[in-house]
Amino acid sequence: MLRRSLPRTLRTLYDAALTAAQGLGEAELWAVGGTVRDAARGVTPRDLDLASGRDPSRLAREIADRTGGVATVEARFGTASVTLFDGPHEGRIDLAALRTERYPRAGSLPEITLGASIEDDLGRRDYSVNAFALCVLGRDRGQVVDPFDGLGDLGRRRLRILHPRSFRDDATRLWRGARLAARIELRPDPATAVAIEQGTRYIEPISGARLWAEFALLAGERRVGRTLALLGSWGVLRGVHPAFEPAAEVARALRHRPGPHAPAVLAAVLLASRERRADVLGRLNAPLEAVDAVDGATALLAASDGEIAPELLERLRATGEAARRAALWIDPAGQPALQTALRRWERTRSHLDARALMRLGVPEGPAIGNMLGRLRGERYLGNLGGAAQARRTVRAWLAAGDGERPA
Repeated sequence: MLRRSLPRTLRTLYDAALTAAQGLGEAELWAVGGTVRDAARGVTPRDLDLASGRDPSRLAREIADRTGGVATVEARFGTASVTLFDGPHEGRIDLAALRTERYPRAGSLPEITLGASIEDDLGRRDYSVNAFALCVLGRDRGQVVDPFDGLGDLGRRRLRILHPRSFRDDATRLWRGARLAARIELRPDPATAVAIEQGTRYIEPISGARLWAEFALLAGERRVGRTLALLGSWGVLRGVHPAFEPAAEVARALRHRPGPHAPAVLAAVLLASRERRADVLGRLNAPLEAVDAVDGATALLAASDGEIAPELLERLRATGEAARRAALWIDPAGQPALQTALRRWERTRSHLDARALMRLGVPEGPAIGNMLGRLRGERYLGNLGGAAQARRTVRAWLAAGDGERPA
């Protein structure tokens, strides 16, 4: 049933994993977490996660050799992955050695001990609906191990943490909980609801890089708006930064755009209208692409009510596609006219080039750029009908002594 539920690329990786594991003499192999949960729900698994009793690095390389995929090994953490590109399709299998974890302090990366049983390995996880496994190779093949009644919680639509220290150990579990709750319509049980309320205090020591990774995963969800609403109501966004809370226009912008979205676009939708957007971006350690998208969307929104002049359009020319899309979603009334004008401005070129201007007597240097900008603006405004008229205009400007006047 699990195999049938996998899309083609993941099925290729799964079959290769079983064959390779048998060839290497693996005693057991388990499908874990979301892979089993999605198959149990009768939906196509988003991921393929397998766990074994040994370091998976040899297994990953063997799978890559058999499929033509690319293996990545993290020996320090006892994990590996293989990514397979099959035409337009991409699939990835994540492999891990069974382990236990200990968190020396809140927000730290865990200290790992390999060689655990499947039950102990499941006990280190975040939520009960992620803490069951299906044996796919070994003497227990076909057996489901569900020590925390995760399948029962899945049927009851209940989100439940495995132990009270869950969010203290790793506060990014709050983000994962919101994604899960939105994706499969789960509600926290009373103890988990209390833990969520108290757990936001442990977000502070989480690094910006880890928070951005969670934000990127959020953007990749199919129910982005619902996930954001949960993160807001749980206090998780405020826990990241006091100014990080969606404004009213965000819900409107995402109402008919469930996702997934590019992380830079989502960042711009959330932050373009916020006064302390730079502080939030800094806390998230956001990449330059996202910073540019937020700044560009902010500039576009500020310009939507003003006069659409060439000078303004030249300043906005540097805004990227992510910024424009976000601004259009936020301001569907004011942005279409501005962005249509901006696209027309970008297509507009001066009738004359630099060599033609120098032949007319425009001095080399900044004056050339200024003159090209002025000619482009005149053409955009419909004041120039062709190269001959442009030459006459340049001669008139030079005769009037304003050939070096800035555009």
